[in-house]
Amino acid sequence: MLDMIMTLAADVFEDDDIRPSTRLEETRRFDSMNLVQFIIELCGMLDMDIEDEEVDKTMTFAELAKNLEAKKLLK
Repeated sequence: MLDMIMTLAADVFEDDDIRPSTRLEETRRFDSMNLVQFIIELCGMLDMDIEDEEVDKTMTFAELAKNLEAKKLLK
């Protein structure tokens, strides 16, 4: 799941230097519109509902993947 999230993030935020330890807000093209686009596309890719509050801009991509994997297991 982490690889899929990072691939999507690289596309949405136009940043090929994203690492698991990168915080969302540290991406090159981070802004609120790109964050919304990222969440919407992530929902579609993972076939799950993700609330805006579940994706904090200070999260790393590794933390985001871990949280979403846990949520998917609870489904």
